[in-house]
Amino acid sequence: MEPIPARTLAALMACLLAVFAILFPAGASAQLKIGLSLPLSGPVEKLGHQFLAGAKLKLAEHNETSREPVGLSVADDRCDGGVAKLSADELRQSGAGLITGILCNQVAFELAETLKQSTIPLLIAGARAPRLTIDRQRKGWHLWRLAPADTEAAVVAANVLSARWASAPYAIIDDGTAYGRGLTDQFRAAMEEAGLPPQFQDNFRPTQSTQARLVRRLRRAGTARAFIGAGAEDVAMIARNADELGIAIGIVAGDALSVLPFLPQEIWPPDGLTAVLARHEVASTVPQALAARLEEAAIDPEPYAIKGYQAMEVALHALRPDKSETSRLLQSETFDTALGPVKFDETGANTVPVHALFVWQNGMFEEIAP
Repeated sequence: MEPIPARTLAALMACLLAVFAILFPAGASAQLKIGLSLPLSGPVEKLGHQFLAGAKLKLAEHNETSREPVGLSVADDRCDGGVAKLSADELRQSGAGLITGILCNQVAFELAETLKQSTIPLLIAGARAPRLTIDRQRKGWHLWRLAPADTEAAVVAANVLSARWASAPYAIIDDGTAYGRGLTDQFRAAMEEAGLPPQFQDNFRPTQSTQARLVRRLRRAGTARAFIGAGAEDVAMIARNADELGIAIGIVAGDALSVLPFLPQEIWPPDGLTAVLARHEVASTVPQALAARLEEAAIDPEPYAIKGYQAMEVALHALRPDKSETSRLLQSETFDTALGPVKFDETGANTVPVHALFVWQNGMFEEIAP
């Protein structure tokens, strides 16, 4: 057998290299990867594990049908800014082309600053600090906040109630906690901007055996409507006390009431209590198809599992080999998710509100039609 001439061998090698380049273009061998920064240990680890379960479910569904499966890298940030420096470095070295999760404000600020030179897009699914998007352009952060801002619940409530309460005096009440004061301060500012300041303001000490005195103060002030910033048990008690005293007060409270269906029935309020809640926190508004998928996977339909599923949906839609293309899609596209559309504005904030008003009826919350 005669040896193959060198010219022919060179031509064959060139053809093989050309075919290889077509089948396996540059960078194709590197699997696309999504990173998750979550508190998987520490005081809020339960939320991190719920989020991880929902995110993994969506990723598994994608990889079962996709010709280009996506990898996953997970780092434990413990909801701690100091630890977040380590998780940021771990996820960067893993080759993640997009990082999501990021449930805590300290972690979000640390990742945004630590990773800005790498230009890895951050899809913040839990942290709510308004400064994340306010400072985004000035500080050169590559982030998009899927989670609502801290102020959204109060603003949504004010948008609805400014029309309903325009002709009647109302009160603003808080329990003195950071949550209660923050919520009511935001609501007051939004109502005052609409030209509707409260006629009465008061506070109370939480976790008391009765709030009958507060209810009587509201009656003496001539206010039959009240926006209350407090925990679910205290708001329920105020509603029960008003009902027992025969004093009609239309009560609206914040998203702390999302836990009310899980509290003992003996402390439930009478029907008619209103709350501004995130839709994914209310069982009646979780899409049946999503609830069924979670149930089939033996995942409790907890709010953070649902958040994880949605965040992974957006991440998978946006992820591209080129980080700048991923960022462009996050900035420009409308993403259809199981919980509805997601669209980011020029600051990186989600423009689609997740909060709405719900009324308490028969032991559950039902959304009030707009």
